[in-house]
Amino acid sequence: MMTAGASSTVALKMQEGGIAPGMTFAVRYEVKEMLGVGGMGMVFKAVDTELGEVIAIKSLKQEMLGEDPSALERFKSEIRLARKISHRNVVRTHDLGESGGVYFITMEYVEGKSLKDLIVSRGKLPVSVTLTVAKQLCRALEVAHDEGVIHRDIKPQNMVVQSDGVLKVMDFGIARLAKRKSGVTQAGMVVGTPEYMAPEQLMGDEIDARADIYAVGCVLYECLTGRPPITADSAITLIAKVLEDVPIAPRVVNGEVPEALNDLVLACLAKNANERPQRALILHDKLAAIG
Repeated sequence: MMTAGASSTVALKMQEGGIAPGMTFAVRYEVKEMLGVGGMGMVFKAVDTELGEVIAIKSLKQEMLGEDPSALERFKSEIRLARKISHRNVVRTHDLGESGGVYFITMEYVEGKSLKDLIVSRGKLPVSVTLTVAKQLCRALEVAHDEGVIHRDIKPQNMVVQSDGVLKVMDFGIARLAKRKSGVTQAGMVVGTPEYMAPEQLMGDEIDARADIYAVGCVLYECLTGRPPITADSAITLIAKVLEDVPIAPRVVNGEVPEALNDLVLACLAKNANERPQRALILHDKLAAIG
């Protein structure tokens, strides 16, 4: 149950974002409810009255345009990158728009629960479910990596599991082209969620697809144990531990984890990118061999 203070905070954020449930936004979108708040903006469920379809709208926080001149370019980059990726395990992105000074993206609305919510509610997931989730995640990343796109923020919060078991990866908002001559993310700029970031990403080094492989290892670990591989009370301590500490083997935390899966998760979490599975397809095939 939301407290009065939390409710007023959400209301203020919606007012600042220019979108609120019950309104018709940008002439054609009937806004139904807020689905979540992210680093760059808010996500709403809406009905596209012109097409008669339920969609999701992701807005860009208006204050970010003033605080960060590159925010709008990153937001535009999100749709350019996301539209390159067409796969059943990736949330489809439709279009970019602007209304009343509010920039927004329209995308596929997915009915389901976030992988994070599933883990929190169950404590940990069965090995069979974890393998199914992980193989779908690898297929999504394989397609993205083939397009030269690194997600850079793979985590359970960025995945939705539908009632039919299909996994959908979303939020390519901080993705970037793996090989680009120039861009809006400066060298040394750290973008992502520390609990799921590879050491080289935390250090602000150039990254490639293997940083996403590390994040998949983090997701696998959390599915199997109910917690990320490395946690800490502060960001600085967490970063230090990610760079130096070896996680407790998932099999030690959960005796049901097969040895082959245990070893594969630890390989994904290798500090040295050269010691991880080098491609999402390779990881997928190793997971498929387990079950």
